[in-house]
Amino acid sequence: MKRQYDDTFFYIAPSEPPPSRRPPIVEVGPIGWLRRNLFSSKINSLATIFTGVVILGFLYMVLSWSIRTAQWAVVYNNLRMLTSGTYDRRETWRLEVVAGALVFLTGLGLGIWARVARSVFIAVLVSLAVIIIVPIVSAYIPEPTIHILLRPSKTPPNFVFVGLAGQEVTVRLEPQTDPADVDAPLLGFVEQKSRVDWSTLARQVHDGKADLADYNMQFTLRVLDNRLRPLMTDEGPVQAVFDAENPGGTLTFTLPADDWYVLEVTRDDTSEPVGYAWLRIDNVEVFSSQEDLAQRRADRFGDPPEVDNALFAEEKAYRFEGARSFKQFLSLQLAPLFSRLAVPLLIGALLFVDGWVIGVLGKADKRVRRGALIGWALAFPFSIIVLRGFEGSRLLPLVDSGQWGGLLLTVLLTVVGITASFPIGVALALGRRSNLPVVKWTCTIFIETVRGVPLITVLFMAKLIVPFFWSALTDIDLTVRMMIGLTLFSAAYLAENVRGGLQIIPKGQIEAARALGLNPFLTTTLIVLPQALRAVIPAIVGQFISLFKDTSLVALVGLFELVGIVGLIVKGQPIYRPYQREAYIFVAIIYFVISYAMSDISRRLETSGAGSVRRL
Repeated sequence: MKRQYDDTFFYIAPSEPPPSRRPPIVEVGPIGWLRRNLFSSKINSLATIFTGVVILGFLYMVLSWSIRTAQWAVVYNNLRMLTSGTYDRRETWRLEVVAGALVFLTGLGLGIWARVARSVFIAVLVSLAVIIIVPIVSAYIPEPTIHILLRPSKTPPNFVFVGLAGQEVTVRLEPQTDPADVDAPLLGFVEQKSRVDWSTLARQVHDGKADLADYNMQFTLRVLDNRLRPLMTDEGPVQAVFDAENPGGTLTFTLPADDWYVLEVTRDDTSEPVGYAWLRIDNVEVFSSQEDLAQRRADRFGDPPEVDNALFAEEKAYRFEGARSFKQFLSLQLAPLFSRLAVPLLIGALLFVDGWVIGVLGKADKRVRRGALIGWALAFPFSIIVLRGFEGSRLLPLVDSGQWGGLLLTVLLTVVGITASFPIGVALALGRRSNLPVVKWTCTIFIETVRGVPLITVLFMAKLIVPFFWSALTDIDLTVRMMIGLTLFSAAYLAENVRGGLQIIPKGQIEAARALGLNPFLTTTLIVLPQALRAVIPAIVGQFISLFKDTSLVALVGLFELVGIVGLIVKGQPIYRPYQREAYIFVAIIYFVISYAMSDISRRLETSGAGSVRRL
């Protein structure tokens, strides 16, 4: 509003602010996107709601099973085999050296020639923080109850466990005298034989063939130290007697030091024993039986005591029953896995950051760029030499490639296949377009023959048929033969992808190059191939991803790569046979993560200037 005073105009603001000119909240932002894409009509809204309910239900079932029921010990107890297969345990330091060198070179290369997205850095830092914090937090979560069934027909076992100073342990003896006891759910670790006997007893009770009301067993429980001496307190030895007057009860004691201990169970029956009782032990850890962890345990606590009829607190003797809480999931499942990954991942992150910082600060220095190129050129032969070693060497003794397996073999097959198939595929594509009939038809016959048979046929041919026709190939290692088979198979498909890119190059560019005096070689390498390869980056990376997943087929010809080693684990260790699902899901996650990373790199390559579409 303007008013005039003495020929001068003044602006007077209105008493009320003007109405907001911002667009309606339902038209912009996340709400606007949802309205336009998911709830644009009644039919779309119903479809969105139905699909959302199905997805949420599926996620709930998967997460509920993963946290409450699934047993992931098959993964974290076999990490070494999953990563390196049957590679000599004493030489696994070589894998760490090779992995560290490759991680450092990756950081160096990204620092010089590319950039790391901020989101990637944040995701890595958050992941490392979670991996380090979870084992620390889970250390304060009490261990689940251990159940051991005391039977009238068998001598009760002596329970051997490790404990820490100040740790309070509770032992309960619970006679099972009510028929309803057989239907009561068990929660915690149940000894394998006890679980089988209890299931058999439950059927007999339901069929009326067994009566739990009759019970007269008597026991004495004593706690012994590593030297099998009674554990003493100010009130005397730590022990409890359970007889007819006191058939069940609780024994609680505090451990004086970090050491091995024995819960000695002695039967004091004065007549024919009858009945069943559960021995429930709380706040005792069920430890892993893996060799590396057993060695650490021996270094810390010494050798376990030699006890007759001993039942060790090893997880292989127990099976978890009941649904876990989320806290128990963290303590029993995630903490063991993260505790083994924390140090290697932290060292790897530090090596990557060191390489990245050196690359960023020295990208203008020719010596740094040259050193990175030389490092990547020598990375593959260096890795093979370190992993394989030499015959008779003390520092690097020979480890035959037949012992390589797990993720190591999968990655090697993929890297060799990608590195070797790319130039062969490009050469086949150029040869198929050649004007020389011999070259053209040779490449065409090879491509169409290989593409006309499944990969498994090529692998079996590399294993069995080729040595049959050429005896000199019999001595070639099976791993090398599989590398050759995968390379040739991938090269045939890659050739067709490259040929599709070559066909989009206008003939006018080729004629212009010839008019400028460029020979066919320079025309192809400087003009045709760069454009053709950029145009088919998605197809090429798709073929590389397919090659990575196809490496799982070598398990059918006798190599124990990532999928094959899972079969070896679950078949060779009976304790893990019920958990094949967990093992294969973990392998599927690894395949997905690596495949997605390769796909994401392809997308970034297309939009970063190296691809056919440049970022403006």
